Amino acid sequence: MGRYLRLWAAFIKNCMIRELSFRLNFILQALTGSTWFLMSVLTFWVVFQHTQEVAGWTKYEVLLLLGSSHLLMRLFMTLFMENLARLPELIRTGELDFYLVKPVSAQFVLSTRYFSSDAVADATVGISLMLYAASKLDLHPSLSGALLFGLLLLNGLALYYSIMFILVTSAFWFIRFNAMDIWWQLTNIVRQPAELFPGRIKAFLTWCLPMLIIVNFPVKALLGRLDLPSAALAMLASLLLLFASSAFFKLALKRYRSASS
Repeated sequence: MGRYLRLWAAFIKNCMIRELSFRLNFILQALTGSTWFLMSVLTFWVVFQHTQEVAGWTKYEVLLLLGSSHLLMRLFMTLFMENLARLPELIRTGELDFYLVKPVSAQFVLSTRYFSSDAVADATVGISLMLYAASKLDLHPSLSGALLFGLLLLNGLALYYSIMFILVTSAFWFIRFNAMDIWWQLTNIVRQPAELFPGRIKAFLTWCLPMLIIVNFPVKALLGRLDLPSAALAMLASLLLLFASSAFFKLALKRYRSASS
C-alpha cells in the first residue's frame, strides 16, 4: 500500500509542475467549471421563488445537496476523470501496452496517472455553497454525524469511480466510446434529490445503479435523515462495485489485442 501511495504522490507532483507552467489555462478551466455549476444553482434558485419545497427538500437543503455534489464531482475530476477519459484512446492506439508491462496494477496506473489541479480550485465553490446552506439551516451536526458525512462522501466517490471505470472499460468492445457523454448524464442524476424520481426508478437508481447513494446519502446523514443500516448498505455497495470494476477490467483485457500482436 505504501508503495502505491508514494507512486500516486509522484504522479500528482509531476502533474502539478506541468499544469502550473500554464497558469492562464489553469485559471480559465477553473472558471469554466464554476460557471456551469452556478447555472445549475440558478435553475433551482428560480424554482424556489415559486415553491417552498421540492419533493420534500427545502431551498437550503437542495443547495446543500448541490454544494456537496459539486465538491464530490470536482474531487472525481481531480483524481480520476482525465485518466478514465484517456482509456478508449489507449485501447484504440495500442498504447495500453505501456501500462500493462509496468510492475504495478494496471488499473491503478490507468486510474491515477494524471491529476487535474484546476478542479481542486473549483471545489472551493462547492464548499462555499455548503457552508452557506448549512448556516441558513442552522445546522450543527454532532461529531459522529460529521464523520459519517465525510465517510459517506468518500464512499460516494468510490462508487462513482467504480461505475465510471466499468462504463469506460466497455471501450474494449466499443472502440468509439465517448466517456464525456455519459459523464454529463450521470452528473445530472447525482445532483438531484432522490425523492424527485418515481418509486421504481428511485429504487433502481439507489440499489441497482446506485447513483442516488453517491451524494444523497451523505447529505441525508448530515441532515439526520439516514439510518445506520442504510449507511452500512451504501458502504457494502461501494465495496462490491470496486471489486466488480476490477473483475470486469480483467475480463476485458482478454479481448485486448496489443500493438505488437
